[in-house]
Amino acid sequence: MSFDLLQTFEKMIRTEQLIESGDRVLLAVSGGPDSMALLHLFHRWKQVPFGVFHLNHQFRKEADEEEEYVRQMAEKLQVPHHIYSYNVDQYLEISGESKQAGARHIRYKLLNQCCTQHGYTKIALGHHKDDQAETVLMHFLRGAGLAGLAGMLPIREHYIRPLLNITKNELVNYCQQFGVKYYEDLSNQDPQHLRNKVRLHLIPLIEADYNPQFTSQLSRLAQIAQADEAELSRQTERLFAELTNWEQDLLTIDRLKFNKQSIAFQRRLLQMAILRKIDSHQQADFEHIEKIRQLSLAQGTFNYQLPQLKVIGTAKYLVLGNPVRSSWEPGVLPIPGKVALGDYTITTEVLSEHIQPNLTQSEPNVEYFALNQLKLPLIYRRRQPGDRIQLFGHCSSKKVKDILIDAKLPLYVRDEIPIICDQEEIILIGNLRRSEKGRITVKTNKILRITVENRNHCH
Repeated sequence: MSFDLLQTFEKMIRTEQLIESGDRVLLAVSGGPDSMALLHLFHRWKQVPFGVFHLNHQFRKEADEEEEYVRQMAEKLQVPHHIYSYNVDQYLEISGESKQAGARHIRYKLLNQCCTQHGYTKIALGHHKDDQAETVLMHFLRGAGLAGLAGMLPIREHYIRPLLNITKNELVNYCQQFGVKYYEDLSNQDPQHLRNKVRLHLIPLIEADYNPQFTSQLSRLAQIAQADEAELSRQTERLFAELTNWEQDLLTIDRLKFNKQSIAFQRRLLQMAILRKIDSHQQADFEHIEKIRQLSLAQGTFNYQLPQLKVIGTAKYLVLGNPVRSSWEPGVLPIPGKVALGDYTITTEVLSEHIQPNLTQSEPNVEYFALNQLKLPLIYRRRQPGDRIQLFGHCSSKKVKDILIDAKLPLYVRDEIPIICDQEEIILIGNLRRSEKGRITVKTNKILRITVENRNHCH
């Protein structure tokens, strides 16, 4: 029986567009049947320049022998080779990672360094159909969503997996047919690792007692999930561009538009926003996503703390980040002049007697005061407990705290708003509300214009 996998290999590369004109491919070769078959197939294909990467983890006594074999095989095939040796155990003592996680960390770090240093454009990995089935099943056992059921992608960034449609047995038989020697890693038989337990016990049990095609069907499930996930991701990207904005170091989502989306896209938008804000590929916890989604739909303002950032619900926006209190201190407001206080800029100007503002038309962020009614100097400060203001057109005073709450401003914004006072009382709360004091009348001969601009619009 023939086990020539070259056509299957070529079809995978062509169908998934794994390799483009001008690519140089670095093969990750461990010495096992998967990577040795990968090396042999690339050598026979002869369509692209490639090199060999091998890492000796110094875990097993056979490691030096495997390293030498990969070197000899690369030299025999006249292929550039890059052999690394690294004391991973020593690294683990410092990092505290598990053996598998630490080895993977070092392997990918060195792979990428080698790729960059030697001018390769793609890294080919030897993952096969059985690996895909194990990955999908492990993700399912951990409660993954659609992205997890998609398993390993044929191409992700500069990583390619040309063997995903080929089983482990087919690769072993291929090596035997073409006389390609390979080494078996005995640590793959250790049942203490979850992946090994799934491969050695769970999948064989399901195939024996329930479904002999289980591995193939898990692989097919991954292909279906990949196509669906790709389309949903494209639509989420479009929505993300439409609904989000960066305000300095804070990521904002239009809350009103977000609340109108389907549950599926609400979850995806939050997932995408959190991952982009913390610059991570690790999925956010489902319970966190659901809690934020429900808080947003509940309409009120809120603060929700995630492990690495805070999500703040304002009247109009969901704000992701860790707002930092600006460093400005109370001071005297220059007249005329300008002062910058964090996100706020306050500008004062005394109008000439012949310039009369049109008080019947409101100007955004601008208030006019009768200068002769104010007791100078004016000062700016943050809000204080017990602050009250007699609002324009009112006879009695109101708590500043209640005014800010009524404006549905989150706590971090309330603490940043500059309060402007004369020597007797508050005359202006940022660019929100002004006092009755300083009302312009026909007897007013000097007018003070105060402009309060806020460059942060995520309120």
